[in-house]
Amino acid sequence: MLVLTLSVSIPGFKPRECSMANAEDCEKASVLQLAVFFGALYTLAIGTGGTKANISTIGADQFDETDPKEKIQKMSFFNWWMFSIFFVTLFANTVLVYVQDNVGWGWGYGIPTLGLAI
Repeated sequence: MLVLTLSVSIPGFKPRECSMANAEDCEKASVLQLAVFFGALYTLAIGTGGTKANISTIGADQFDETDPKEKIQKMSFFNWWMFSIFFVTLFANTVLVYVQDNVGWGWGYGIPTLGLAI
C-alpha cells in the first residue's frame, strides 16, 4: 500500500498533469511509472487475497468452544467483525472518494495506508 501511495504522490512516479481541454497532448506514463503502479496493485491484490479469506477463521479460532463465556464472546466477535467491515466499506466509498476528488490522490491513498500501518 505504501508503494501505491508513493506512486500517486511523488512526481517522478506519475506523468505530468495536463489540461483536459487538449487531451491528445498529455504525456503518457513511462514504462517505469507503469511498472511501479501496477506492481504495487498486484502486490496489494495478492496480499489481500491471501489473508482476507482466512482472517475471520483465525480470529474465531482464538475462542474456546467448551467455555460458555468464550462461546458468547465468539458470537460477539463475528458481529463486530461484520460491523467493522461494513463501516469501513461505507467510509471508503464516501469519505475517501471525496478526499481523492477534492484534496488529492496522495491523501486519498495516504489515509488507508496510515490505517493499515496502525
